[in-house]
Amino acid sequence: MKAHLEKIGGVGAVIAAAACPVCFPKLALIGALFGLGALGAYESQIFVGVQILTLVAVAGHVLNFLGYRRKAPLIVALLSGAAVFAGLYASEWLTYAGFAGLVALSALDLLKYFRRRSV
Repeated sequence: MKAHLEKIGGVGAVIAAAACPVCFPKLALIGALFGLGALGAYESQIFVGVQILTLVAVAGHVLNFLGYRRKAPLIVALLSGAAVFAGLYASEWLTYAGFAGLVALSALDLLKYFRRRSV
């Protein structure tokens, strides 16, 4: 479970944000395409879920750093997590940049995981 923590958190935060129409309107457009608009009634719970899943993603990357000692992904994860939280109060685009950073890191970790498994 520890090996997949950052992937679950990063992708989960974006999916939860896509279900939150007022908080993240650009992601809500994508969420509506996949039928997540019906979850709009639970917006306040989803908003808290986005924050928790962002913390889970950053915590997963911290654990990943403790195992592999790669500083660059840790720095990007910390900056992305900070951007998500700062964007909640400052700028919507800052939040989206933070989500993009977390998802990109999760995708890179997933690619590295599959490369290690195939060898």
